[in-house]
Amino acid sequence: MKTPVNLHSSSNPYELGLSNPKHRLAPEVVKALSARRKTHLKLLALQNQNDLTPGIKKELLEARRSIYRSVTEPMGLNFDKLSVDLIDVINKKSAHVSDAIKERINERAKFGGIVKEPPLPPAPPEPIDHSFWWAQTLPFLAPGTSADFRDDGLHFFGHASVRDYDGELHTSFGATALFGLAPARRPTSPTGRFISSPYIELFGGITAYAPNWDVLQGNGIAECNLFLKQTIYQWKLGENGSILTPVAQAESNDPWIYLKNTGYSRYGSMPGFKPLPAVGFNQGQFAALETLYAEIEVRLDINLNTTGAQVWCDPEVLLRTFQWPLLPA
Repeated sequence: MKTPVNLHSSSNPYELGLSNPKHRLAPEVVKALSARRKTHLKLLALQNQNDLTPGIKKELLEARRSIYRSVTEPMGLNFDKLSVDLIDVINKKSAHVSDAIKERINERAKFGGIVKEPPLPPAPPEPIDHSFWWAQTLPFLAPGTSADFRDDGLHFFGHASVRDYDGELHTSFGATALFGLAPARRPTSPTGRFISSPYIELFGGITAYAPNWDVLQGNGIAECNLFLKQTIYQWKLGENGSILTPVAQAESNDPWIYLKNTGYSRYGSMPGFKPLPAVGFNQGQFAALETLYAEIEVRLDINLNTTGAQVWCDPEVLLRTFQWPLLPA
């Protein structure tokens, strides 16, 4: 049984995760994985970085205000007061929308929450198990979200939203999971080719809300995409010592929800069973006497624009990972 670990965005979720005590990683592998995870999170933060700095966005907003002010003042209108009133209305509408979505999520949870299949019992052991064995799972969170390891998988809760006027948010939540296949359990292949085809289960749903187009803020956008990646690694000796070296990799990016200037919310359910991109490779790409590692990444990428844009876990998102066999191709 997995030991529950609560993760919250107010703490440091990047240092927390869940490991398999029956499949412990060597210290040097843990060290290499830690270094790689830091690099991965830095690259993810770079990917989610806004195109414009807050200072430049403030300057552009003030420039737009100046243009509208020059138009309204000759008409005897106080643009500054109008803009303050407009912001107040937008904030009130955003708060009402958040309350309404939260109330629907709470009502949905009363009827049993997410619908999922019960966990399958472990398969009877084979003479030789050619599966990648699970070693550890490391989640990462978006602002406003939290996660919890439970017996049936990794649960995500909460929501991401834009609170600042003329603001935007690019963020992600999800997890990486590492699996290992020792040389003694690796299958033989008459062709020398292998294929790795993992899969996951995702239950629950996502509710997104995109505000209407705004004269000062522009387009109201709420977008959520499902990103999946599989990477095969091996521990190899390099110039600076032993390192994890990629053997093969594949990824996919599925649009899940996209709303623009709608002024309403929409719900999208998770797919349940979901294959990850398969990778193929040959025995000449890895050392026969070293363990093969497979890392899968499951990520929900969120893009939000203008005040009140928001994406919710409705009522939650459940991620399950599974062991899978390496197959001769």
